[in-house]
Amino acid sequence: MEEQSKANANIEKINSEQRYAVYKVLHAIYEYQTDMPKCFFLDGPAGTDKTFVYSTLLHAVRGKGDQAISVASTGIAATLLSGGRTAHSSIFKIPLTLNATSTCNLKPNTSEAKILLDAKVIVWDEAPMTHVHAFLAVDRLLKDLTKCDEPFGGKIILLGGDFRQVLPVILRGSRSLTVSSCIKKHRLWSDFFVMKLTENMSAFDSEKEFASWLLHVGEGESGEKIQLPPFCYPEIQDPVQQLFSDIDFKTVTPEELKGRAILTVTNDLSMQINNRVLECMPGNEVIYESIDNIVSNDPQDQVAYTEEFLNSLTPTGMPPHKLRLKPGAIIMLLRNLAPSKGLCNGTRLIVIQLQKNVIVAKKN
Repeated sequence: MEEQSKANANIEKINSEQRYAVYKVLHAIYEYQTDMPKCFFLDGPAGTDKTFVYSTLLHAVRGKGDQAISVASTGIAATLLSGGRTAHSSIFKIPLTLNATSTCNLKPNTSEAKILLDAKVIVWDEAPMTHVHAFLAVDRLLKDLTKCDEPFGGKIILLGGDFRQVLPVILRGSRSLTVSSCIKKHRLWSDFFVMKLTENMSAFDSEKEFASWLLHVGEGESGEKIQLPPFCYPEIQDPVQQLFSDIDFKTVTPEELKGRAILTVTNDLSMQINNRVLECMPGNEVIYESIDNIVSNDPQDQVAYTEEFLNSLTPTGMPPHKLRLKPGAIIMLLRNLAPSKGLCNGTRLIVIQLQKNVIVAKKN
């Protein structure tokens, strides 16, 4: 009853485009006819409340006593979904290393397989970020479990996201390779019924001009070279001064820092800015140093890859060799520790205490 009440409350708030998407999928679940699609894609720019559509659909299905699976391509996106998990987790067990013939590491006749078989709908957010090989692996898994040769084993599946934003990340990949890695460029895409959201439900009046400009760029209407509009140039060019000039770090509260962040193009630049902000904060700085060595017994490798060289490297998804922190500093998780509790890759935390081998922090 609680799930159905949430669904009813959401339906009263959604706009016509969102309502169409919800009922289109529900119709396919409960009143399916042979000419109806089973694969759906919810396309909408940032701010069109795609997540609200997913939540309404999930509550509606679960309110009828049925199972609905919700996953996302990132941990942060998964925390916004009711019962959300990352797609690579125990739901599908997608392998981390993928190719065109990869298969999921999930066995038939297991409790995990039964969850997939019993599910009335699968909702997958941030789908454009996921390599098409992951979808092909899930397609093979569901076909194998259901013994049905239809796309995704005949399951009702709703993908969603925005192809104007981040596409699959291909290491040293060209633009054409990145685009070809999207599900939109694969034959599977022809099986999807696309539903569009266009009304921005989140932008404040002061942000609508910026949101409109972003959409203009995302639609490819600005050409190869983009001229930033005047409102993108702040009066104060120093980002640290612009963002923190009104803050007294001696008395600052977590709430004052909560809505402030600086985006950079490279990790090196972000570390420079972080260290500058850290210098402004009171308290004693604690430095944690990594212990780096190579997994090899070959003496030549030991000579070729010295400890000093390894210390100079900062691979993606890893902290720097020297991690400088103070109590009150903002840090970010780099691993999915407990997605169900909101502790996943990208979660921001506030440092409470710095011990010799332990960093005590709480959610921001």
